[in-house]
Amino acid sequence: MVILMNVALYVFGFVPKGTLPGDLEIDGLEPDHKVIQEEFSDINAVVSTVPLSEFVGEEAELRLQDIEWVAPRAVNHQRAIEKISEFGPILPAQFGVLFSSRDNLERFIRDNLSDISEFLSLTSDKNELGVKVYWENLQTKKRLMETEFAARFQQLASLSNGARYFKEKQLNSEIDKNSTERLRSRLVAISTVLSNISHSSRKRKIVIDDSTEEGRQIVANWAFLVEKARSDEFMSIVNDFNSNSTEDGISLRISGPWPPYSFVPSLIWEYN
Repeated sequence: MVILMNVALYVFGFVPKGTLPGDLEIDGLEPDHKVIQEEFSDINAVVSTVPLSEFVGEEAELRLQDIEWVAPRAVNHQRAIEKISEFGPILPAQFGVLFSSRDNLERFIRDNLSDISEFLSLTSDKNELGVKVYWENLQTKKRLMETEFAARFQQLASLSNGARYFKEKQLNSEIDKNSTERLRSRLVAISTVLSNISHSSRKRKIVIDDSTEEGRQIVANWAFLVEKARSDEFMSIVNDFNSNSTEDGISLRISGPWPPYSFVPSLIWEYN
């Protein structure tokens, strides 16, 4: 067994053999630690060497909780994966995957070879495109009050204060239900159309971002695995939805193309 003394193999991902040129010039987590390839049968691991102490030990645990230390390295991790993906399919590793020896890395690949190979075959000539769906719920409810529910709100003027209060609450509840049902219907329709031109899709966790504001919320966060040749078609459909969805308060924001992060299979990483 070849054990690396005081250094570890930091993994960026796995690619089919022959995907990358031999004279690859891509920075690792640090500019002085370039990305290299370790060859294993039909799969190459894309790695760089890092000081083991940066990721292992008590001081390392504190360092990994320091956003000022982690953030630039996480960005470099993602940037390296994106550059690698320009040459062909890659199974991207999450940030911070280390192996203490080449033998451990080889054992990991051997035990997960079927899943890795299937993933690389599946994602060949494909990218991940992200789509977030935003809903201006206050605008939608206001429009319903001024159109379909307008006559019923006008009737409230003839009621006593007590009756008007309870009737208004009932109407607002109906509007909430109506707008939510319409939203669900639209999300199904949008997801169906986008899925039809995609190879696969995933629901992703909804995270509040800087583009959310009062009366506007994220209601869906999707990832689609799209053939590179159909990326323009996919983006055109998203733009068409945005052009035709002004009345229902729905807008789509697309991101990517990305390496297929959201489609990586569950692998057992306990080989360090």
